[in-house]
Amino acid sequence: MNRFIIVPLCLAFAIFWFESTTATDFDPTAGDQRRSSDKSGNQGESISGFMFDSFNVALFAQISLAAFAANSGNDCWGYVSPSGREYALMGLNNKVAFVEVTNPVAPNWFASIGHGSSSWCDIKVYRDHCYIVTEGTASGIQVVDLSQIDSGVVRLVRTIVPGEHTHNIALDTDSGFLYTCISSHGSGTTECFDLTNPSNPVQVGAASLTGSDRMHDSQIVTFFSGPYAGRQILYGASEGRGVIIWDVTNKNAPFRVSRTTYSNVAYTHQCWLSADRNLLYVDDELDNIPRTLVFDVSDINSPVLVNTFTSGQPSIDHNLYLKGGFIFESNYTSGLRIFDANDDPVNPVETGWFDTYPENNNPSFSGSWSNFPFFPSGTIIVSDMNRGLFVLDASAATLRNAPVSSFNVVRGVLKSGNLASLDEIDGDFLMIAAGPTVNPSESPINVEFTGAAPWDHASKLAFSVTGLGDTVGLAYKLFAFDWDAASYVLVGTGTVTTSLVTIETVLPDADRFIQSGTKFMKAKMEVMQVGPASHFPWQFSFDQVVWKINP
Repeated sequence: MNRFIIVPLCLAFAIFWFESTTATDFDPTAGDQRRSSDKSGNQGESISGFMFDSFNVALFAQISLAAFAANSGNDCWGYVSPSGREYALMGLNNKVAFVEVTNPVAPNWFASIGHGSSSWCDIKVYRDHCYIVTEGTASGIQVVDLSQIDSGVVRLVRTIVPGEHTHNIALDTDSGFLYTCISSHGSGTTECFDLTNPSNPVQVGAASLTGSDRMHDSQIVTFFSGPYAGRQILYGASEGRGVIIWDVTNKNAPFRVSRTTYSNVAYTHQCWLSADRNLLYVDDELDNIPRTLVFDVSDINSPVLVNTFTSGQPSIDHNLYLKGGFIFESNYTSGLRIFDANDDPVNPVETGWFDTYPENNNPSFSGSWSNFPFFPSGTIIVSDMNRGLFVLDASAATLRNAPVSSFNVVRGVLKSGNLASLDEIDGDFLMIAAGPTVNPSESPINVEFTGAAPWDHASKLAFSVTGLGDTVGLAYKLFAFDWDAASYVLVGTGTVTTSLVTIETVLPDADRFIQSGTKFMKAKMEVMQVGPASHFPWQFSFDQVVWKINP
């Protein structure tokens, strides 16, 4: 088996507490607790005497509240610097902690931005700045410069609207606007700030862009195609009012598009769109029903509730996000729950979980608050109210197979089988016999395979061939097509056996092997004779050929 492993180095940094003020009198790794990843499906991880139930999700590391010198955790977000290094932004009752998770088994807390005491804190990132709000008295919106984060420096450059406090914030990263959710200015209003200069947001538009509609949370997107091209649309979770959609394109004249309620509406808490923006996944924090609601919002004028789904636990559903057709949902006392919505987005299937609150799964406000699944590496972070920051490996829960869509026998003779023979390991073989060669550098068997990735980007990608030869004395070479270099590159070599085996090669820098736009992937396998063979022409039988991919 051929694997390419890159382990970045973590650096030690200083901690920044106030505007342009530094302090370094602490041990940033004190209390850090970590475990090695275990990919064995249903598993448990033990920390401080607690066993954390999990399935298809493994623990990279954990940093406790005691290590953060905090009493409770809340929201989290993430940031990827231009160098590709990954950072967790962990919300706490007294600060936001900045933790490098580039090497997920050794997270490094190196800096903090303090704020007044509050059980609520929300964080979002735009370009190289992050924005922090709390419900602390007159906390305003803290603006933090992340441009020097790789050098260990994060800097609070200003606090805007310092007389206000805000429960939540949302960003339209395409158009560059920040929106507040339940701001104290007025009565729970939605304010808007232009981020043309990210370090100096400027308030624009109406006093409240959603009128008297209080939005506990919202997602705002800009449409570039389709019937809503050119419009900026706010999808709002509006407490006891259900889902409310506003057009906020004109900041001085926003208007409500629709309001949709549902049975047993209690406190519509948060929502997130599918990648195609046709479905909206919604949680209700106080309906006492363990469910996530699925709305068809392809027509924003008339959303329709089309289904609900659940993990089967009684815990309260909280923040959820989507990446690669997978739903990552923090469900308080039952932790992170992962659902695959790729095949049936209306009725997703649970594929993994990690329970950060082992005491129980009761419908109470303890445990996992939020998560961030958008790191290019595939690392997942979870913020927990009681136990701080969890850094998780969800690759087993998000693994999908991308089958071969066509093949081409460049050299060799097709003896039997067809494209369907490559779908699964079932003894239905695609048999290729050795063919004639012109010169010794040519392999008597050379078969090209083409497939399509489900996504434009992948955190992990492997090429897998299951098959066998009919004689000893054979070897193989695996090649993958590098679209950036516009050529095949050798990714694996080895000996062919006469027993059925799986040959799997992890491809480094996965996106190089996925063609932008088309999402095509190409690979080929060559088989050659390197020792005495019992007969000629010998052959190789392919049972399954597949790409294994994670979003």
